[in-house]
Amino acid sequence: MLTKSIVWSPSRVRMLNECPRRYVHFHVVGSGGWPGGPRSKVPKVAHAWQLGNRRNQNDLMLRAVGDGVKDWVLMKYRGEEWSEVQAKNEMTARLRNNLKNSSGEIDDGLVNKMISEGFPRISALDRAPLLSQLSGKHVDEWMPLNRLEAHWVGNSRVYTVPDLIARIGEKWHLVRLSSQMWSRVPSEIQQLELGVMLKWALEEPSLPDSVEQFVIHRIGWVNHRWLGWRKHGSAVWKDASQVMLAHDLKELRFIHSANREDVDLDKLAANGTKKNCKNCGFRNECPSSATLL
Repeated sequence: MLTKSIVWSPSRVRMLNECPRRYVHFHVVGSGGWPGGPRSKVPKVAHAWQLGNRRNQNDLMLRAVGDGVKDWVLMKYRGEEWSEVQAKNEMTARLRNNLKNSSGEIDDGLVNKMISEGFPRISALDRAPLLSQLSGKHVDEWMPLNRLEAHWVGNSRVYTVPDLIARIGEKWHLVRLSSQMWSRVPSEIQQLELGVMLKWALEEPSLPDSVEQFVIHRIGWVNHRWLGWRKHGSAVWKDASQVMLAHDLKELRFIHSANREDVDLDKLAANGTKKNCKNCGFRNECPSSATLL
């Protein structure tokens, strides 16, 4: 019997699909996610969580950028003046803290390199699609939201809340922000993941109950600039996204019910490729990655 609720997010499903062993090691053995392994008094659980929570330098940089983007959006909403100096100082402090928590060491040269790569993304937000219009007359009203707020589907926690919502005329725009994208146009599966926001919107009592009144946006950093993609909501898109979500939750429930903290990890499938293993905190303990790195 499951004692912990299933959690759905695009990143968790991606990890499960890319490497079941990594997913089980972190999210089953290490109780990844809140409240997570650090609170466990069982050494095996705490160790698994610590390894699984390790991030490479690029991930740490993107996390700091993401926090800086949230700050920018919140200050814009409050009508506060954004300061480049203050924002850069905040990002520097976050990077130093992230590096210390990840590796125990702080390299000032590396911090400066990460600032030079990441900070231009924050300073260019006032030129990003839609974001550049938030203070003008084009947008009737808008509000930042907390994407880390769970939306419950049965007994499963589903992370579907947009980063912000804006009303332009009779349309409500649900916006997902990304500090790094490889293509302006989302893949088919990414579009289905974005479409899950429609279920959240339709269940919000203060929002319209017609899917056609919503527009989904994905705004992200691609090749040195912010680019946007958008698509009008439809019943077909919403239903297809719900089918995908139901399938993902079924797979997640199965992987959790079939494995326990004492699982034999060597019996689980592992995707031993450089692309997946280079960012994995378990790579030094996983035989599938031993010959790759």
